[in-house]
Amino acid sequence: MKTWPPVDSRQYIVAYAVRSAAECPPDFCLPANLGSFETGLFLPREDPDWFGRSSYPPRLLLLTREAIHIVAHPTSNGQPTEFKLEDICSVESAHILLKGWLRFAGRGFDCRVPYNTRGLPSVFEFMRRFREIYLDTRQSRLAPDTILGTKLDIKFSNAIIGELDLGELVSALFFQAPRESRSRRWLFPRRHWTPGDVLVLTDSRLIWITDRDQYSRMQFGSIASYVPLRALSAVGVLLGDTGPVLNVAIQGGCEWSIPIQPENRKDAEDFVALAAIHTNRYGTCRIQLPR
Repeated sequence: MKTWPPVDSRQYIVAYAVRSAAECPPDFCLPANLGSFETGLFLPREDPDWFGRSSYPPRLLLLTREAIHIVAHPTSNGQPTEFKLEDICSVESAHILLKGWLRFAGRGFDCRVPYNTRGLPSVFEFMRRFREIYLDTRQSRLAPDTILGTKLDIKFSNAIIGELDLGELVSALFFQAPRESRSRRWLFPRRHWTPGDVLVLTDSRLIWITDRDQYSRMQFGSIASYVPLRALSAVGVLLGDTGPVLNVAIQGGCEWSIPIQPENRKDAEDFVALAAIHTNRYGTCRIQLPR
């Protein structure tokens, strides 16, 4: 009788959905309390270099009704990590060509999970199920579709479509488009891009999608971050060293600071006012005033 070699999930190259403990790679050791879960995701290790080394191992993300669990391959010697959903204050999802990551931040933790975007459909499906459990979907009484700022371009419009869940209602949207400028040098003028940002207020969360990589623009990628309305502490347009900044303070110590183009300041302030009204039912959010 033919014998099969032992499974080594370090050789897997594609992410896939995991729906039960039986579908987890057998070379993983699950904690005793994870005999059952709502859904899961296998993420392979980073593609190895010439010497067979990877900067991160294969991992399992397992979702229960109360927490998200991250289990690394046993050879990494990493301990299983558990983040209670009630303690997660903000979530980030990025995809830039083949580079992607998920980030969960909250009270006393900030965890970044990198992955290769070959498995993007499975990641999207896992995060959709995560949001079903994580977000409060009480309906808003505000008038929908208040559009502020500049007209959406194709890139950001598609990014919003990809981020929103089925039936999720948009109450307000603020967009500032990427801008190209040229230096005033006569002999060797240089092009410079100011990144774009869109803020979307829905019935359950505040979403920020950007192609901003610190001070430069990512042409082929974007980063989507969101915070449930219950976790907002304050939102406002403040005066920074280089101009107005839309500041979002989040419970757990997280913060977004989004540079605002001067011509968009009034629209940004109107969006802030709508966000504060919208989150008033939670009694947690206040408007920040310029300082």
